Amino acid sequence: MARRLLTPGQLLCKFKCKFKYVKTVLIVDDDLGFAFWLGHALDRAGYETWPAKSVVAAESLLAQVKLAVDLLVIRASLPWAPVLAAHLHHTRAGLKVIAVCDEPGDIVERFPSVSAIHQKPQTIDTAATLEWVRLVKSVLADP
Repeated sequence: MARRLLTPGQLLCKFKCKFKYVKTVLIVDDDLGFAFWLGHALDRAGYETWPAKSVVAAESLLAQVKLAVDLLVIRASLPWAPVLAAHLHHTRAGLKVIAVCDEPGDIVERFPSVSAIHQKPQTIDTAATLEWVRLVKSVLADP
């Protein structure tokens, strides 16, 4: 039985159907425990995550790896955090931003087009993990 060769269009369709686009999340927080915990939870949920401990480290990572970021999760109290958010909004259409605050009473500076403001979990447990994964999914699902 002879094997039939696929056309370039058929190959492309097979490639597109087999692999789906993975959303990229950049997590910028000087608390690396939180960044790695959230990154691990989002990796398991099917996202590509990149942690950075400062805005300078995030800018370096963006320059070196040429990341196309879909979601920025950033600690609102970091120096230059609003500047990074504004820069990424300018270079990446459709970027979503989650600003992270430490305490419920914190006053968070509004970032340009912030999608959500959320508190860091007090304890790392299954409920906190599910809450953060749901938040990320809902923010990325909004048009």
